[in-house]
Amino acid sequence: MPQGSQAKPRRLDLPVAARRSLGHQFVCLSLAAPPDWESLPGQFINILCESDPQALAASEGRPLDDSCDPWPRTTGLEIARRWPVVRRPYSVSRIVRSGDRLGIEILVRAVGSGSRFIQSRPLGSSLNVVGPLGNHFTPPEDDRLCILVGGGCGVAPIFGLADYLVDAGKRCLCFFGASDLGDMAVTFREPPPPTGDRVVPTDLVNEFARIGVRTVVATEDGGAGFHGLVTDALKAYLAEARTGPSTSLRTGRFDGLRAGEPPALYGCGPMPMLKVLSEMAQERRLPCQLSLERFMGCGIGVCLSCAMKRRDPVSEKGWTYRLTCRDGPVVEASEIIWD
Repeated sequence: MPQGSQAKPRRLDLPVAARRSLGHQFVCLSLAAPPDWESLPGQFINILCESDPQALAASEGRPLDDSCDPWPRTTGLEIARRWPVVRRPYSVSRIVRSGDRLGIEILVRAVGSGSRFIQSRPLGSSLNVVGPLGNHFTPPEDDRLCILVGGGCGVAPIFGLADYLVDAGKRCLCFFGASDLGDMAVTFREPPPPTGDRVVPTDLVNEFARIGVRTVVATEDGGAGFHGLVTDALKAYLAEARTGPSTSLRTGRFDGLRAGEPPALYGCGPMPMLKVLSEMAQERRLPCQLSLERFMGCGIGVCLSCAMKRRDPVSEKGWTYRLTCRDGPVVEASEIIWD
């Protein structure tokens, strides 16, 4: 799809064509999409959770409370009993093409009844989705290095963004962090060795290595890669690059900063991580696009549950509330007001 174009959202029933486990708690679902599906990295789909009590009880793994009065049945089972009412938003992680077949990959971690239901869907079952929704990441106009930062489940849109940027001829380097190696939603050719406080890009992460992108792995327990937060690893990388690239940074076209080159930052992950990334970008005057993770009830700007403060020079207060679903989820870091 041409840069800047937006496909009109549709409501579709998409079969689960493939599923695979990643790390200790993630499942990647591939949904069979129509051949004319178009979306850009950063956009998302909104998925309907099951309202049938037997199906939900199976995904919950426990009997549901059926003691409440079923009235009023005419308004839907969701009102009568306790199970997910609103859809769940999921980033389009990657678009996979095989011949005339097209698949949409989503990354699911089971944390509640809705995500448990979605994660438990067997092959051949269908999920009712609305999408694509939201806006998208945009590549830099010049040839500067693109640094992609993902934390935990926030790596989901980073996969597709890496594909997109590489296809556009951009240089990329990924930073990915988690509490430990098992909490990473990726696969490894072999476990990355611990490097302490040294930042060492590796090609051991299969999902990025296959497109020629190297990854800096950061674990909080220090069991693999950089010992610490992913933002700490990025700080160390940028500090080392300022004083001149060391041997660990001279690793080829896709992960080396040129002398005096300001990289473009992209991020998705927990809000505390995004806040630190935003502050780093502003301190160094770097362009930075963030995909916000916010609760969304509708995904189309009706319920107002995903409002967040953004700078607005027109407003008397200097800021206004904007909706993450309608005016995001991708935003310029400089626009965000972190309370």
